[in-house]
Amino acid sequence: MRHLWTAAALAALLAGCHPQAASKPPATAPAAAPAVAPKPAPTPALSGFSHAKGEDLFGYYSPDKDVKVGVMQLDQIHIGSEEEFDKWERGERIATYAPVMLEFSDLSSAKSQDENGVTVYAHTIRVLPTAYKVGGGHLSFTGVDPVLGPIQLDGEIDMAALKRAQTESAKDDDIILRAALQIGTATFKALTFDWFGGD
Repeated sequence: MRHLWTAAALAALLAGCHPQAASKPPATAPAAAPAVAPKPAPTPALSGFSHAKGEDLFGYYSPDKDVKVGVMQLDQIHIGSEEEFDKWERGERIATYAPVMLEFSDLSSAKSQDENGVTVYAHTIRVLPTAYKVGGGHLSFTGVDPVLGPIQLDGEIDMAALKRAQTESAKDDDIILRAALQIGTATFKALTFDWFGGD
């Protein structure tokens, strides 16, 4: 009887020391999933018409290089006077003019010379805004044309350079406006413009 107890005790002791009976190390916790950067909020679509009071931006901003889509070429961006902004934003509007608009020439139409010797084309179009925001040197514009499609412009006006141009003290390398422009599916980046105050 003593031997049976001893054998049983020994078996129990051996069982406790068996590698399979040893306690298992804790399972390694799964690695945390990498944090996913939140998606940036979409840029809100431009809506409405607004301008900063007291800024004199009047004039014609012409691209320093050709901007063409098919036979249509951008001639200039026109920005009107304070009074014209105020009238437009009060709802006093006409179908052929806005205080911010893009003017294009149809290069396939007949051409001639104006009194200053500048080539002009018989067919031109003006794209008026569906929305704009102007002020503090920033210029945003959206519009649409039946042929060219939707148009969007975002730019920055160098107010110091504009002031120099307005007082006829512009530097030779002055760039008045820098902008990105989309016309239909055509994109033009890093455009630069000079300025003319009109006759």
